[in-house]
Amino acid sequence: MGAEKRERGPYQSGLARREAILDAAVDLLAEVGYHGMSLRDVARHVGISHPGVIYHFPSKEVLLMSVVQRYETQLGFDLDSLEKLDALPVLDTLLEVTSRLNENPMIIEVECTMMVEASSEIHPAHDHYMRRSERLLTLLKRVWSRLQQDGKVSATEDPAHLAEIQAAVYNGIMIHWLYDREFNAASELAQYFLSMFLPEYREELLLHYRESGWIQSVSYTHLTLPTTPYV
Repeated sequence: MGAEKRERGPYQSGLARREAILDAAVDLLAEVGYHGMSLRDVARHVGISHPGVIYHFPSKEVLLMSVVQRYETQLGFDLDSLEKLDALPVLDTLLEVTSRLNENPMIIEVECTMMVEASSEIHPAHDHYMRRSERLLTLLKRVWSRLQQDGKVSATEDPAHLAEIQAAVYNGIMIHWLYDREFNAASELAQYFLSMFLPEYREELLLHYRESGWIQSVSYTHLTLPTTPYV
């Protein structure tokens, strides 16, 4: 038993060191962005040597993608899982992720910073964010197409356009939340979803959103508005 503990000790210590490096990278990415951060900065932030960082992350690019992977996991933003869900559960998952913004403020700051920085083709995370954006749009188009086939969304709506608008709303809500931490992002997104459904389906969906804690108060008058995007 004692030998087992001695063998596990360095491993656990290594994991803790790796997590500390990732935490430091998150702080620095939120503060100065990818181009303003160096591995030496990360080492100083953690209080270890530069080679100590390189041992776990051989390059700044590797460290960046490890940070991205970790915060996407922490946010629950897993496209592999989302792509296996039916239409309404996809919307529910996006609402659940949005409802947890206050639990991970630093992660949201990094996410928004990365989305902007990675728009540059020379950014090491550019391909990752491009693929993620394309997959998300494809998924959302499928969601709205399915809801339209089920008769829950107007037949005159273009699912591809709805997907693009929803992606823009979702990203915009996160950025707005950074400026106003009292902003109820989940409620606003839920109301946007409600506005896209035909009136006869909104009351049931509103009840579900209230029971889930995503909406507290919305007037019945709002539910009977035409299916135009909520502003």
